[in-house]
Amino acid sequence: MRMLKIAAAVAFLASAPCVAAQQISSEEFVSMAASSDMFEIQSSQLAVANSKQDSVRQFAEMMIADHTKASQELKTAAGEASVTLPAQMDEKHAAELEKLKNAQGEQFDAAYVQAQLAAHQEALKLLQSYAQGGDSQPLKAHAAKTAPVVQGHLEHAQKLSGS
Repeated sequence: MRMLKIAAAVAFLASAPCVAAQQISSEEFVSMAASSDMFEIQSSQLAVANSKQDSVRQFAEMMIADHTKASQELKTAAGEASVTLPAQMDEKHAAELEKLKNAQGEQFDAAYVQAQLAAHQEALKLLQSYAQGGDSQPLKAHAAKTAPVVQGHLEHAQKLSGS
């Protein structure tokens, strides 16, 4: 009986990545990726203006440049896939941006770095998942090309946070 429980637990855990990596549509991918890029750019513009640390400002400048480029590449790929980009970020990203607008000084830097960690973890999962199982070749190619860049951003944000 104990072996059966262990086998069931192993089977359940082995199937977890399949459930977590559920297929999303091209439209959902574009909406989520575009919102993420908009958040990265706008939050990083705040960081350039408000951060007290050179390392945070330099990271923010890199985020603006890299995510502006990624946004343009997403726009091209979405056009090839006949998918329209959203005009504004989703509510979750907008709420996070509002929190950053209200933060000051060292509190801002800590909040910005934590927001970058969360956003890049989420974006990396999205990109990797879509690159493997997406339904549009131009968007899959974009996701595969962008994922390593986002991985680098995540690692940089982890260094900034000390984790």
